[in-house]
Amino acid sequence: MHAVLEYLAVGVLIVAVIAAAGYMLEAPSRTLETVREEQLLTVAERLMDKLLLTPGYPQDWGSNVYVTDADLSDFGLALQGGAPYIVDPDKVMRLANLSTLPNPLLVNASRLAELLGVKGQYGFKLVMKPMITAEVETLDWSNGMASKFRVRVLNWQGEGLPNAYVTGVYVIALVRGGAGQPEVDDLRSFDRSCLTDALGYCVLDYTNDVNSVRYGSGQQPATFLVLHTKWEGFVSVTGYSPMPGGAPIEGYIIGSFVFLAKDVDVSEQPQYSGRVSGAVIVKDEIVQVVPQYSLLLDPTQVDWCREQPNDPAWCHEVAGRVLPSRRGSYLVGQVVYLERLSSHVIVFAKWRGTWTAIVISRIPVIDISYGPRNVKPVNAATLTRVTQIYNYPYVVQLTVWRWVEGWP
Repeated sequence: MHAVLEYLAVGVLIVAVIAAAGYMLEAPSRTLETVREEQLLTVAERLMDKLLLTPGYPQDWGSNVYVTDADLSDFGLALQGGAPYIVDPDKVMRLANLSTLPNPLLVNASRLAELLGVKGQYGFKLVMKPMITAEVETLDWSNGMASKFRVRVLNWQGEGLPNAYVTGVYVIALVRGGAGQPEVDDLRSFDRSCLTDALGYCVLDYTNDVNSVRYGSGQQPATFLVLHTKWEGFVSVTGYSPMPGGAPIEGYIIGSFVFLAKDVDVSEQPQYSGRVSGAVIVKDEIVQVVPQYSLLLDPTQVDWCREQPNDPAWCHEVAGRVLPSRRGSYLVGQVVYLERLSSHVIVFAKWRGTWTAIVISRIPVIDISYGPRNVKPVNAATLTRVTQIYNYPYVVQLTVWRWVEGWP
């Protein structure tokens, strides 16, 4: 009996020794992994601070269209002279790249990795989005215009937000053409409100408003929708243009310059109230404070490059210095007056002979990666910060991984 107990005791002792040895062998590995994770988190924090707390160099590289990515010696998105965690919208716009229209002044992921000093050492994924966004779908048409819209309010993660209060300002510009200068005979606005359901949806119906608009055979309506959304103390503004399929509805505002697809016609700018008004800017400070919707819009003029010898000097400089390899691929204009807190610019243009409104947002969605996107990194550190852009909350998320541990 005693021999059996001795054998059992020896067996237990051997198992304990083996388990202890295994644990001791794994302990350095686990410690090293913890250290490596902490080091990766430190790198991510350093990069995030660089992105959000420094302006880069030259410090005005966002709004100065003559500064290309090759001219940058340092990178940062902070607003020059601004408070911490307020990003410069023009610098953010230099990272945007619309699928329908390449950014002529893009700072791509590879160049960004060089400027951040991580090329070949670390991979990263940078996502920047408004905290609250809205998607719009046209449901019905009446009197030659879109008349009913379905709106879905989303958070930055793409989840529908219930109980969001949405006010839509639907603007109808009646443009009269002819042999002379086009005229905006009337600029009407109608506001309707709705509350989102459990999935973030609601409907704005302007059928009665649209049917009340009378216009003659020489007039064409150009319409756009501006959404003012409030949810849990947060506010957002979204612009939408109900344009026919295939029409170029996007563009870029960088500094005071406008870049549009070459397909649209801006050879004629309509007049409104006796002055040339080729565009309308959204006065966000009014939207946020009151909102007084009758004062929401401010017509302004855009000077367009015509690719003629008598073009202004800045046209030749932009074509020669900024767009040398893509000259002739864009319509380039300069907004005569652009308020600092204008998140959207609406440009009047013709598409296949029909007047329309092109809504350009100055609060872009950014999603760029340095490295392949089809495999999850072995080990990564993710940081999320909430910043401000045009006084609206703007979420920045940065994921960093070691190049040798992640995607080769």
